[in-house]
Amino acid sequence: MRLMDKEALKEKAKYDLIWRDCNGYRDCSPGEMFARFFFEGFEEKIKAGQSIIDFGCGTARVAKSFLMKGLKTTLVDISVYSLDEEMRGALSLFSEQLRFVEGCLWSLPEDLEAAEWIYCCDVMEHIPTHLVDQVLEQVASRMKLGGYFSICLQEDLVGKKVGFPLHLTVKDQPWWEEKLSHHFTILGEDSVSDGLYFNCCVGKHP
Repeated sequence: MRLMDKEALKEKAKYDLIWRDCNGYRDCSPGEMFARFFFEGFEEKIKAGQSIIDFGCGTARVAKSFLMKGLKTTLVDISVYSLDEEMRGALSLFSEQLRFVEGCLWSLPEDLEAAEWIYCCDVMEHIPTHLVDQVLEQVASRMKLGGYFSICLQEDLVGKKVGFPLHLTVKDQPWWEEKLSHHFTILGEDSVSDGLYFNCCVGKHP
């Protein structure tokens, strides 16, 4: 694991606390909720034996869908406490198909190899604004074929309860479209979230 800078260590401490001690934070799993749109967006292009990286995996419950499709899955999150207990057990049961990497998205481990697919749900809004491009650049460099983003466009509610914000970059959809377009080709968007999320499939940048 690459050593984390001071800003990353601060974020890690925050999410270690949230995932360990904040009851209810893991009840909602946007990554799990939006998985079907990722699969629909790429249809027959996703094949068993290919690989996928879930950046900012959180609970990692979506990994069950990836494994059912036969995808070799790498989970990346800044806090190991984010993983549901079931998924911790799955790391041992499916060790050849599933692994977890503890890491910061703006300073990913150099040995994290590219995958055919990337997945990043309910994550980018948690990134400090001045580091958004750096994260997108690193994520794009690990994508061979395509991927899926879901980005929340509103302030978080949990942050207000615990006394510090979790959504550090709250922007509108056009802002995120511009940022993503610098690193990816936006292939299509879904409109299922009533303005709460910006969801899109992406491909390699021209």
